[in-house]
Amino acid sequence: MKKRWSLYLKRREGILPGKPLGIRLMQAGLLGTFVAGIFMANLMGREAVSNAGILNDYFVEKFQYTDINGENLFFYIIGERLPLLLLLCMLAFTSFGIVAGLLMIGWQGFSVGFMLAVAIAKYGIKGILLILGGLFPQYLFYVPVYVIYCWLTIYLRQRLYWGVQEQTARRRYVYGAGLMAVIGLLLLFLSGIFLESYVNPFILKKILNFF
Repeated sequence: MKKRWSLYLKRREGILPGKPLGIRLMQAGLLGTFVAGIFMANLMGREAVSNAGILNDYFVEKFQYTDINGENLFFYIIGERLPLLLLLCMLAFTSFGIVAGLLMIGWQGFSVGFMLAVAIAKYGIKGILLILGGLFPQYLFYVPVYVIYCWLTIYLRQRLYWGVQEQTARRRYVYGAGLMAVIGLLLLFLSGIFLESYVNPFILKKILNFF
């Protein structure tokens, strides 16, 4: 107990580094928007939102008996999501990167909270299974992409815009490291899209048998 209190005092005095402000904002934003999504779903009422997304009765009925073309779905999702990710990756090298990361994390938290609240209101506990089925397994890749992106924007911000300007060679190294991280994020995101196109429909069909 004394050791924890000593560490706390040192952190308050600046002797030990705490979590970066960007990380704290990301955590608070994710939790806050998740709660906001739940609140918004309850505010709008069950009737108004019960047919949103995969909760639509027509979608649930037709999806079970539809053959999904994984290749077509793959390129469709790329067209829908990849342009936004490319824009975010470009913003990561600017002073707007952290804001873009927080907005992205916030939207994800809000969407999951909203859909989860609606699914529970419509289907009860089974609704949780439906939402998890809609997110699995692609979000095992998407979530790390979002988190690493936010970390990357903080890293680039600290190295390129805060404090003493880095020497030219050092700045080139930072840009190179950032570019390699962006390539890694794109590959990770494409892996998630692949799973969403070829694996998720199979899982979702199995889950929809319970509805």
